[in-house]
Amino acid sequence: MAAVRQRLSFPTAPPPRPCRGSHGPARNMPPQICRYWKSGHCSRNPCRFLHADVPPPRAPTAKKPNTWVNPSCVAKPKLPPVPVPPSSTKRRQDDAHPSGGEDLAGWCDGDGFRGVAQLKGHTKAVTGIALPEGSDKLFSGSRDGTVRVWDCNTGQCVHVAPVQEGEEVSGLVSVGPWVAVGVRGAVKALHTGTGKELQLRGPAASALVTALLVEDDEHLFAGTEDGAIYMWRMNQAQQCFDEVAAFVGHEKAVVSLAQGKGTLYSGSADGSVRAWDLESRRCVCTLAAAHASSVTALLCWEQFLLSSSDDGTVKVWRAKPGRDDLDLEVHYVHSEGERVVAIDGTYDPDKKPVLIVSRGDGVVRVYDLPSLQNRGQIRCNGEARAVYLRSPGVVFTGDASGEVRVVKWTPRAEGVA
Repeated sequence: MAAVRQRLSFPTAPPPRPCRGSHGPARNMPPQICRYWKSGHCSRNPCRFLHADVPPPRAPTAKKPNTWVNPSCVAKPKLPPVPVPPSSTKRRQDDAHPSGGEDLAGWCDGDGFRGVAQLKGHTKAVTGIALPEGSDKLFSGSRDGTVRVWDCNTGQCVHVAPVQEGEEVSGLVSVGPWVAVGVRGAVKALHTGTGKELQLRGPAASALVTALLVEDDEHLFAGTEDGAIYMWRMNQAQQCFDEVAAFVGHEKAVVSLAQGKGTLYSGSADGSVRAWDLESRRCVCTLAAAHASSVTALLCWEQFLLSSSDDGTVKVWRAKPGRDDLDLEVHYVHSEGERVVAIDGTYDPDKKPVLIVSRGDGVVRVYDLPSLQNRGQIRCNGEARAVYLRSPGVVFTGDASGEVRVVKWTPRAEGVA
């Protein structure tokens, strides 16, 4: 059972806005004039009606366009154009820079996407980015030991929370309304609505959490530097996480995780990949020499498993013909000629599959699938190990300098223009 603490590390969520069909006051109705006052015979003191002429109606205020949108809190996600503030506008160093300290076109160049914001504030590498369910706040974790909260409407940093004194944040993901943060010896879960904080039991006190995974908004996985993997299930009724299982088998740190078809895949610093059956919780397949170096990322896509490595390759694995689904062989090898620190996949506005490949030289390349044709790149300030694609139409990257960059998908004709 997770230990519970009530420290409010994050601001609580604002109350829900009134929606169509609610019984709240009609704030747009003009105030009523006292009919007795108008005839000169009102004797009420005080009177709940207005003793004056009706004031002129307020001019409608322009609605602020969103920099990005969380689909879980908007019925129909739409990404309107982002205004560029005038060059004379100055912001604090620890606030977001929607126009960036450099020309946006200088770091984002491609077919069908464009840079829209640079969020500056972290002093060390960003290790995780998440947009929790139902929230209009973006969360980022960093090796500087803090989690920053960014307002999606303004791009401003609205809160900075030290997570554990003297320790770095090694990873950050979201599970429903929770944000899970990996540190040494623990995973901390923070509820973005209530501020409730849990410290999940499992990892050894001296072991750094080196990988975090959430795929189904119910299970949370954590890999540690001592080779163990832990699994928790979110308990909706009790608002906590129940420890379910521990997977042991890797000899070195678990640095990447992926889930698909009832199977958990784990990549190790020694270049091996293991497949675990989630029902029996046993290792059912081991690729001892999947890569020549650390397996930096894993991705399940349809019938394929993709893996990336510090050896500079992205490998596509599939089941051997006529064999069990977990008897894998290499289907294709893509060479980047540079360390690959992260990969992820998404679909562009034309519903075409796209692979994002983050390199050790700070370049994040965008490829069409299955052709692997290069359609552009995002240049970051150092290697970007944090790549977040869970918000439709938007790509977030977090790099070694501590900067989060926001890229928006556009129709390909607009991107070319």
